[in-house]
Amino acid sequence: MKHTGSKVPFAIAGLLAAASFLLASAAEPPKSGKPSAPAAPKAKAPADARETPGLPAPDYLPEAARTLLRKKMDRHGLDAKELMFGVTLLRYDVAQGAAQRIASEPRLVRPAPGSEDDLNVALPERFFVLQDEARLRAQAVAAAAGKHDDRALAESYGLLVQTCVSCHSVYLKRQ
Repeated sequence: MKHTGSKVPFAIAGLLAAASFLLASAAEPPKSGKPSAPAAPKAKAPADARETPGLPAPDYLPEAARTLLRKKMDRHGLDAKELMFGVTLLRYDVAQGAAQRIASEPRLVRPAPGSEDDLNVALPERFFVLQDEARLRAQAVAAAAGKHDDRALAESYGLLVQTCVSCHSVYLKRQ
């Protein structure tokens, strides 16, 4: 049987799944049946660590813009996690629903000429390009999940993840 196409999307999906399962299993309490000692209190995270889970706040954005983006990205992050599990575990209905929510999220509009006071002016143009690309790729994931096409699901999900990583890079580094 001849294989064509790249194996990169499959590798990305596999790595993401493995990382998620390792993180989830590390977070589970021991199952020894013995009561465990109370956990030590967690140190309070610095304010910047709460900006976006796992994604530091970029210096170039004003606080008002970071606050607006944080709300949007928190919802987006929950959908992305659900999508990852839906795709990885071939839960087509879960994957399709999460992909559809990502595709239909309200998008940030590009700043209009003369709108130098808008918060969106601080974001680089590439951010808006990737936002549009993510929408199209999420639609492709939803379509593949709706057809129960495992190969197309893995490939479209891999492409969506590439867009996500690129967008996060642009957000952090203002490329």
